[in-house]
Amino acid sequence: MWSIESELGHVGGPYDRRAAVYDRLVRSRMYNRIAWSTAPEDYAAFAAAAFASADGPLLEVAAGSAAATAQLHARAQRPTVLVDLSRAMLDRAARRIAAAAADDDGHKLPAHIRLVQADLLALEFPARGFTTVLGIGLTHLFEDLPALVGALRAQLAPGGQLYLAGLVAQTRRGRRYLELLHRAGEVAVPRTAEELRVALGRPADFRTTGCMAYSTFTAV
Repeated sequence: MWSIESELGHVGGPYDRRAAVYDRLVRSRMYNRIAWSTAPEDYAAFAAAAFASADGPLLEVAAGSAAATAQLHARAQRPTVLVDLSRAMLDRAARRIAAAAADDDGHKLPAHIRLVQADLLALEFPARGFTTVLGIGLTHLFEDLPALVGALRAQLAPGGQLYLAGLVAQTRRGRRYLELLHRAGEVAVPRTAEELRVALGRPADFRTTGCMAYSTFTAV
């Protein structure tokens, strides 16, 4: 089986009770097309670019259920840490990766993967220990984006790359959904793509597909 390391003083996280619902939505082609004018394959392609960017240690933050990355984690041999606030999400991620690895009937996590329940703004890993940091579906959750970028850049080795993706208000329907989620306390104030690009500090590479914005930063 697998173990989940924890840097938190409590067992659960805010998504524990909604892990199953969230997992279904993030993998649904219909939901992503209707709500965000995008597709799960787009997220997987962005993640694949992150995995292919280097050979050293990789950190995936807000990893959730690894819906877009399980196959990549199963095939990659890079030392990898998956971080999330939710133990239920990490357990789903572990099961999905183990099944994709098809090792020991899907009950064993590949040896190069660690699962850590932690706050991504207060990670206790040694500084500059990862050549790649990946966060998918993340930027729309944070009001203070400079703090987010700063915390994740601190994990990057010199020359390493940070890959971040999150929702933006690029369509009328997408803006309405983000506003509803904001009123429910689920996301930060909705931003346009340009507002996000500026708030992130104008990353080296920035593009959008539907309502999902993809950003890449290189550490100095």
